[in-house]
Amino acid sequence: MPQVTEYKSVVGVDNVVYAIVSLDDATGYTVGTPQSLVPAMELKGTPSTSSETQYADNGAFDHLSAEGDTEMELTAPNIPESVLAELLGATFDTATGRVFDNADPSQAPYFALGYRFKKTNGHYRYRWYLKCRAEKPSEEAVSQSNAINLKTQVLKIKALKTIHKFDLLGDTTLMDGVKRVHGDDDTTNFSSTNWFAAVQVPVAGTPTAFTLTPVPADAATGVVVSSDITCTFSNALAGGREAGITLVNADTFAPVAVARTINAGRTVVTLNPSSNLGAATDYIIVVHDVVDIHGQALADVVINFTTA
Repeated sequence: MPQVTEYKSVVGVDNVVYAIVSLDDATGYTVGTPQSLVPAMELKGTPSTSSETQYADNGAFDHLSAEGDTEMELTAPNIPESVLAELLGATFDTATGRVFDNADPSQAPYFALGYRFKKTNGHYRYRWYLKCRAEKPSEEAVSQSNAINLKTQVLKIKALKTIHKFDLLGDTTLMDGVKRVHGDDDTTNFSSTNWFAAVQVPVAGTPTAFTLTPVPADAATGVVVSSDITCTFSNALAGGREAGITLVNADTFAPVAVARTINAGRTVVTLNPSSNLGAATDYIIVVHDVVDIHGQALADVVINFTTA
């Protein structure tokens, strides 16, 4: 079910980055490291779509639709000469800082475009378009006068579907090209970790095995009574599943009051007891109904330890 916060409106845009695509064919998709493009003032994307209703037996029988490229407009205060040259396929001479433009758009490379939209609750919606091409922006200026008249640059971009077919479900049952990868901070299981460190693409294959490393370890003795308990997982936990981790007094089977926290990557759960544990006492860490973001369930685990 969608979270209530997913319905929040967008109020800003930032972190516009790009990465040059060096390969997109049947054999694979290869893209470089993202780098900053421009400070964003406005960004708009409009998919090119068409549709038609087919009629038969004197009534609507079927509806067909198609989607082509997405036309994007990125407004910025200015676009650096070296960046513009790279996106348009012109030559930038680092020795003189000049751009040599041979007016040959066919030399323009494809690139991936990433950015994020800020929402009214301070969270973000994230976007990566995997295959884009830029068009040369128009230029405009007016004489300076006693009135402030700021002129911006608008970069027009076409976003296409990749030729390379990704394994969209991880089991080879749905192979297709991809135009866009996106997500929302408020969507259950979504993580924006490393979103801008690399272009985000569908990843095929079986997820990493879901494992747990507890501290204290099972059968540990001499544990300091003021210790926190940590459970480190190999994969990020699904939303709310950290609630299945509890601490119990092994002698009385009474739950121990703890503050339960989870790190930003949702891989480390910490139980901080409200007061020091009893000396020379047996305790049990119960890990129950814990599932990772891939839907893999961890078998219920009971970890025993004894305090000093």
